[in-house]
Amino acid sequence: MSSVSIRRLAAAESPTVAALVAATVRPLPYYNERAKSEELAKYGSVELTALCASDADSVLVAWEGQKPIGFCISKYDDGLVWLCWFGVHEEHRGRHIGNALLVALQQTLALRRAHKIWCDTRTDNIRSQKVLTQFGFTRIAELKNHWYGQDFYLWECSPR
Repeated sequence: MSSVSIRRLAAAESPTVAALVAATVRPLPYYNERAKSEELAKYGSVELTALCASDADSVLVAWEGQKPIGFCISKYDDGLVWLCWFGVHEEHRGRHIGNALLVALQQTLALRRAHKIWCDTRTDNIRSQKVLTQFGFTRIAELKNHWYGQDFYLWECSPR
């Protein structure tokens, strides 16, 4: 992973990163079509640019050279940071890039005046659950028939 860098999204990079988000989310088997469609509508180029304009740390991107290979999208939420999405392009998985994105996200907490991160996963998304658990997240609740009529776990993680 030595050739990978993580940095804030610049507005000019939004179209490329929005394409990465779509390419990463579309093939996921954990989400129904409504969930994929509505979630991707939230993270297009215009929406990513707007997120960054309101909070520079809201979109962190893993780059290998000039190519984005991973992303971490978050929002400040009343003293907490909500981890909306993090993902790594399928060709680059297994290289601990997801963990590096979470480290970078955690490093934004003090500047954002947040004391912990929280997020959700689909109950059958074992890969994401493994990354979250290894990073130090604790599962705090199960929500049945919740967002988009699907089952989710809620997670939280305080700074290391």
